[in-house]
Amino acid sequence: MPENYLGKCVELYRAFRGAVDARRTLLYVAIALLVVVVVHRRVQVMSAPGRTMPVAELSGKNWRYDLSFPVRNLSTVEQLIQCESQGQNISRVDSNGQVSRGILQFNGTSTWNEMEHRFDFYGDPRNPTAAIHMADMMISDGLVGRWTCARSLGLTK
Repeated sequence: MPENYLGKCVELYRAFRGAVDARRTLLYVAIALLVVVVVHRRVQVMSAPGRTMPVAELSGKNWRYDLSFPVRNLSTVEQLIQCESQGQNISRVDSNGQVSRGILQFNGTSTWNEMEHRFDFYGDPRNPTAAIHMADMMISDGLVGRWTCARSLGLTK
């Protein structure tokens, strides 16, 4: 009987060992497939809700704007905003009889429309973010003299 029992144990051990090897192989294949899927899947970036860190900040007396893009001419834009509107988003008739709009007092029918086509950037001068971006592009392109305040602040040559 013990020999018969020992023979059955050896037989079961061999069968079990084969099953363990097969299970281990399947486990390794599953892990390898998981790694392939994780490494080669498309990544979708999603913005998290909440406040984002500003890339640039413009501020003056009693006003401040946090922006999600860099401003190359930060100091000049700040000075223009302070001079043109004191940071207030307003529309008013300018000295030339035309309505100027926003924190940088863009003339909507001439300057803003002309610059939209020139820089292929479309927006609204009453939107502070759009106005700052447009002004930054204009200043970088040597157009700071389009603001009357630039001359009085000594920003033009």
